[in-house]
Amino acid sequence: MSFTSKERVQKTMNHQEPDRVPTHINANGPVVERLKRALQVDTTRELLHALHIDIFDSRGIDIRGDSSVMPRYIGPEDTGIPRDWSGNISELWGIQEITMDTENGQTITQEEFPLSEATTIEELEQYCWPDPDWFDYSDMRQRLGEWTEFAIMCSGGSVFQHPTYVRGMDTLMLDMAANPEMANFVFDKFTDFYYEFYRRIFEQAGDLIDIFALADDLGMQNSLLISPRMFEKFVAPRLQKMADLAHQYDIKLLLHSCGDIQKIIPRLIELGLDVLDPIQPEAMDPLAIKAEFGKQLCLRGGISAQQTLTRGTVDDVVAETQRIMKHLAPGGGYIVAPGHPVLTVDVPTENIIAMYETAFTHGVYTSC
Repeated sequence: MSFTSKERVQKTMNHQEPDRVPTHINANGPVVERLKRALQVDTTRELLHALHIDIFDSRGIDIRGDSSVMPRYIGPEDTGIPRDWSGNISELWGIQEITMDTENGQTITQEEFPLSEATTIEELEQYCWPDPDWFDYSDMRQRLGEWTEFAIMCSGGSVFQHPTYVRGMDTLMLDMAANPEMANFVFDKFTDFYYEFYRRIFEQAGDLIDIFALADDLGMQNSLLISPRMFEKFVAPRLQKMADLAHQYDIKLLLHSCGDIQKIIPRLIELGLDVLDPIQPEAMDPLAIKAEFGKQLCLRGGISAQQTLTRGTVDDVVAETQRIMKHLAPGGGYIVAPGHPVLTVDVPTENIIAMYETAFTHGVYTSC
């Protein structure tokens, strides 16, 4: 029996086995262009089909505007948000970026933290905070409707990670410990904006959307980034709010967090998390996570981006993709993707193609 991409992803997230394991991709701009050249395609849609991808991200593959479907900016002229805004969170929050040349190609990094020097609530209040009213949501249903051959994911929200881009990680953590009023002000600005921004999208097209994705790195390579107590105080209530919003529209909540967050996974499940990403194998054992939490969470990722995809051969990628699918795919609940959510310029093009081709040819469920 054959399934559409939407049906395939939905069954997988409901811990059922479809015809084959579904797939997802995000990559930076230069990687997307390399893939298009290698596969001899011109458009995002053609690339998704050539790689056998099942999920369309509303911000596009490169999450910076490649075929994005986001509300149109209609706000003031002097905010720094362009009229053709397509989902770039740096433009949304006034974050300055620089492009750096590396031996593998160009990469983008953050240059400064605009509110790192603020010392009072009054200073924070004076910042140019975005307003959900600055966007036109009226044609979201029509535009997303053009992508329903795929499962649709709305990404771009955050309750912890994006605030660090504006306040600075060190400063925000000091706020959390010594000045919680400052921390809560910043956290609330992001949570309140994203809640209302996505609520309006869901009001227009919630029945077309399958996944609501938050990006909130909460782990380092071998431990949590913040203590469970700090997580409970500052992050948990805001994650709960986002989970409740998604579930109100029958949408699954995905949380991206790099690093070792195993200690708080049970709490994430209690808060309403449905999909966990990217199961970074250098920090957590994907097989162990599947064994302990696979009946409660759908897992996305697990294929090493630090080692196998970046440094391995095509044969290494094929073998690792098969190994991960063998252990994570049974019973549903697994989406093939790298152990870092964005494929970067140091990953050879042939390795990316090999991962997705292996998923397509070897990720077939015999029970279907």
